[in-house]
Amino acid sequence: ECFELLGKSARAKPCKGMMGLVEEGQEIMAEGEQKEDAAADLALIGAAQRVEHYEIAGYTTARNLAQQLRHSAIVSLLSKSLAEEENADQLLNQVARSLMSVAKMPAAVEQTE
Repeated sequence: ECFELLGKSARAKPCKGMMGLVEEGQEIMAEGEQKEDAAADLALIGAAQRVEHYEIAGYTTARNLAQQLRHSAIVSLLSKSLAEEENADQLLNQVARSLMSVAKMPAAVEQTE
C-alpha cells in the first residue's frame, strides 16, 4: 500500500538478515528435539522475538523516514504495522513468562518436600 501511495511498484528483494534469522530458527528447532519441552519452547520464542525485533527496527526506520518526508498516509500504515509487530513481541513475552513460571513450579515443589 505504501508503494502504491508513492506511485511505485513493490518488488521482492531477498533480505540476508532475515534469511539468517530463519536459518537460526531452524537450527533452534532441530536442537530443541534434544531439550526438555519448556527449554525448547523458550529457545524457539527467543528466535521468534529476534525476527520480531528485526521487523520492528525496519518499520521504525521506514516510519521515521516517512515522517521526515511528511507522508502522513504512509506514516499511518507503517505505524499500524509497527504496532502489530510490537504486539506480537509482547505476546511472545507473555508466553515466555508463563513457561518460565511453569518450569519453576516442579523445582519449588521439590524444595518443599
